[in-house]
Amino acid sequence: MPLRPVELMRDRVRRAHADSDTALFHDLLYAGEFAIRLTTSAIIAAIDDDRDRHRYRLLHSLVRADGIGEWSRALDDALSGPASQHLASSAREDRRVLTERLGTGNWQYDAVRLLSEVQLAIEPDRQQTPAKVAARSWFTNFAELRNKTRGHGAPTAALCSKVSPLLEESIRLIFDENPLFQRPWAYLHRNLSGKYRVISLGGDEAAFAHLKTASAVSETPHPNGVYIRFDEPRQVELIHTTVDVSDFFFPNGAFNGKHFELHSLVTDDRLEGDASAYLTSAGELPASETHGIGQLDIIGNAWSNLPTAPMGYIPRPALEDEIAKELTNDRHPIITLVGRGGIGKTSLALQMLHNVATSDRFEAIVWFSARDIDLLPEGPKTVRPQVLTEKDIALEFVSLMGCESEVRPGRTAIDVMSDSLRKSHLGGPILFVFDNFETIRNPVDVFTWLDANIRLPNKSLITTRFREFKADYPITIGGMDEGEANELISQTAAVLGIDDLLTSTYRAQLFEESDGHPYVIKIMLGEVADTGKLGRPKQVIARKDDVLDALFERTFANLSPLASRVFLTLSGWRSLVPQLALEAVVLRDQNEQLDAGGAIDELVRMSLVQRAPASDGVEFLDVPLTAAIFGARKLAVSPIKLIIENDIRLLQDLGYSSVHTLREGAHPRIRSLFARISSRVSDGKLDLGQIQTMLEFIARGYPPAWLLLADLHEELQGSEDTKVPAEYVRRYIESVSDGELVRDAWERLSDLYRRSGDLVGACGAFVRAFDSGAAPLAEISNMANWANNNRTLIADLDSTDKRAVFGSLAGLMERRIAEASATDLSRLAWLHLHAGDVGRARQVAEMGLEKEPGNRHCQRLIERLSDQ
Repeated sequence: MPLRPVELMRDRVRRAHADSDTALFHDLLYAGEFAIRLTTSAIIAAIDDDRDRHRYRLLHSLVRADGIGEWSRALDDALSGPASQHLASSAREDRRVLTERLGTGNWQYDAVRLLSEVQLAIEPDRQQTPAKVAARSWFTNFAELRNKTRGHGAPTAALCSKVSPLLEESIRLIFDENPLFQRPWAYLHRNLSGKYRVISLGGDEAAFAHLKTASAVSETPHPNGVYIRFDEPRQVELIHTTVDVSDFFFPNGAFNGKHFELHSLVTDDRLEGDASAYLTSAGELPASETHGIGQLDIIGNAWSNLPTAPMGYIPRPALEDEIAKELTNDRHPIITLVGRGGIGKTSLALQMLHNVATSDRFEAIVWFSARDIDLLPEGPKTVRPQVLTEKDIALEFVSLMGCESEVRPGRTAIDVMSDSLRKSHLGGPILFVFDNFETIRNPVDVFTWLDANIRLPNKSLITTRFREFKADYPITIGGMDEGEANELISQTAAVLGIDDLLTSTYRAQLFEESDGHPYVIKIMLGEVADTGKLGRPKQVIARKDDVLDALFERTFANLSPLASRVFLTLSGWRSLVPQLALEAVVLRDQNEQLDAGGAIDELVRMSLVQRAPASDGVEFLDVPLTAAIFGARKLAVSPIKLIIENDIRLLQDLGYSSVHTLREGAHPRIRSLFARISSRVSDGKLDLGQIQTMLEFIARGYPPAWLLLADLHEELQGSEDTKVPAEYVRRYIESVSDGELVRDAWERLSDLYRRSGDLVGACGAFVRAFDSGAAPLAEISNMANWANNNRTLIADLDSTDKRAVFGSLAGLMERRIAEASATDLSRLAWLHLHAGDVGRARQVAEMGLEKEPGNRHCQRLIERLSDQ
């Protein structure tokens, strides 16, 4: 399949043939520029991220570039400069085709020769084409041609007529033969289910087919955008397209810190690109403050490269005890500390590692840091990670251990470290520590390597914001408790000299609104020191965009689409929400099967959402304040903001909930929701049919809602329609086991059946209601009277059904026969008669006459039996 962007550009050139020679020449210049930008964008996508950030350096430059020459230079860097050392192995053949010097008879030579003839026609003094050339020189030469003829000169119509055929053929060769244009390309859009909508743009469509399957849900997420397939799908960040892939845009300068221009060479349309991802300097970065010390030294009783223990560390006894126990036992080879950014995972790990180093448990503790942001008191700062890949980790290990001689042809540094993971060569076990594991490239693959090789008594400790792997022992690091937070507040206030400003009320407010988050507490106190006054913590943190981005941006970017929607929904309304209600609201209009529960589990794992059980066991969801502020900011610019706001309005019908209302359970919230929905339907503002599926979903997770649904249906549809309410009551009975509650439901179901004229159902439900307990005689008698007087319904029953229906009801009434009045006994007698027990019917009727000789009901029954 031809590459769609190229075909769109060809169409523009074909249309230009109907115009003047000058117009055709200028459109060919657009086509050549298009070839340069498309080639550069594709090859940069094949560059792996590395510690020196070569790929980012090129992206940083090109979103600011306002000339084609900078694109050509970036292409040279990617093909043969420093960045080329980090090209994916699967792109090396493309690199060879574009950089190999070839002579006549090769498309590369012909493309460069034809372009050279165009240049010679414009600049006669220009040198002839060498005997051998590389295809990459075409891009450099074309940039020169474009700048001279379009940027700095205007060729005559005659000259345009002469050179256009040569230029068109040269560009055709680049379009047809460029290996990057023959690879599979696609536009990917991830659906809420986690699967992808895949629009093939060129090449083998099967290369992206797996992303349409359910297995893609569990893979590392791919952001929406244009992709090219090398060893894996790689996003082409420098190409933007429309949803219907009808146009393609490249960065075109005008970078202002918030946006940059995107320009289509196909239609000449323009858009704005988001500059936020390219604000960090592209220069060399400092090492992190948690960078390993560079060599193994004696720390306590172990060899280690640990950074120094954190200054001003606040003890967290409960977590410390759990971590110490897991590090020193011989059960779990991999332990993971997981929690939000800035929550104290690294500080806690370093403190515990320095403590463990004083024991004899490990011969060596080897520290690997992938941290790329230091959370400093003055704000987040970008830093250079120590390791990013499996290879980086292994090379660092070999260097620290001084075993470079073991690396040789056929035995890599990864092989050497794998051996040490399985069995220490030091005589004692090794503890391998990986800090900020989520920033490692392909963390799941690196974890799989560790998990496949590590053997006890060696161990591994990982700190991460989120975990997409299993087979480890996770320890969740949450916010500080109130005592720990107060100790941190006092310590930080003393350092900043603001002790006298802090009131007990402010301390309590700071703890509550920070959710015990240590970094947020420090940032807020820093603001107090800067301003000399106590600001509302919530308002302070809302102004700290850089802090919020540092804490949450990376985690948010890794969310599945459905988890992202759930998070934004929860962030849009600061209230605890029953999980089942949230799931029902999100799923109410979805045609495809979505796993909302899985999305919520994902948010909990990512530490963006917390679960809080109510007194009745229903799980409520809460978003910590700082995360909610970040989420609200994301919601403001979300393309599905209107949908989410509609979800939020429904959730608000539950009423506000806080930790203090959890003791009330979920019922008041669910009842509030049903009451408000009833009001809206009654007012004609809502159609019950549109909301019924959502309410049924809630009921499946919270059975009392079945009864509320029955109430709602009767209230809105009238008492004549009993079929649907009866079904809801049955669903409730199926879901609960509490005897008293079930009895009430059976009674209600019996009443619904009576109203619908269902004799068998009404009697059966009534018997079930009181089968295991003493039923009030008056209720049994009334039920018997109703059943006995339904002559038409009785006539439709055969003798077997009559025995079952009336015999069961008679058995229930026999238990209370001693209390029965003559009228009650007449009704019991009729039950026996309908059940086919004539003898017992006569006996009971005679008992009635003994109690009340003149009772006309008993007399009539005796007379009837006498006539038979």
